[in-house]
Amino acid sequence: MKSLLARGGVEFIAVLLGISLSLYVDENSKKKEIQLALQKDLISIRADLKKDLYEIQRIDSLKTRGLNQLNLYLDIINNKIQLSNLDEEKLFSNYGNISYTFFPMGSSYLVSLNSGRINYIDDLELIIVLSKYYQNSYERIKANNFMFDEFLNKHFFKFRSIMQNQKRLEDKILILKSGRFNEFILEAIDRISAYQSYVLHDMKNSAIDLLNIIENNVDK
Repeated sequence: MKSLLARGGVEFIAVLLGISLSLYVDENSKKKEIQLALQKDLISIRADLKKDLYEIQRIDSLKTRGLNQLNLYLDIINNKIQLSNLDEEKLFSNYGNISYTFFPMGSSYLVSLNSGRINYIDDLELIIVLSKYYQNSYERIKANNFMFDEFLNKHFFKFRSIMQNQKRLEDKILILKSGRFNEFILEAIDRISAYQSYVLHDMKNSAIDLLNIIENNVDK
């Protein structure tokens, strides 16, 4: 009887150890699968960041051209430029350069976030910088884009429509010198400069910081 009990006890322990080992292997396998998927997530986020940086640079360049155009308008209004030296194409084309706004690509981050894989990141610094770029900055960008778009809707589109309807350079100059759009031009310069500094340049630095940290994690 004792022998049977002892053998039964050994068999029970063997089965228990087998189950435990199987669970451990299964859990370990799942963790490896999650880590592999997480690496793919980070690679996709890295690709999104590179696209963001390109888009930031593109929009920043367009806004700089728009600023140069607006400053030329001020020079005309203040008689600081000879009309004979005006480049009509440069002066009165691409009015929309100032109207572009930036919003980051967040699809890859959202996929990782919604899957729960992002919770398996061990690097605390990476978690903080991801949150800063994709959550904190999102709300700030949305607010700034809304305010900038609201300003454009109130002033810019009316200005562009009136200027585009003028066929002669002389008529466009007269509208500028009338002072009708002085307030719009000055406010537009302030808003664009602030958008470049407060949104574009700040987002560019955040994107570069995040990209560098992701590179370190992907290369591990």
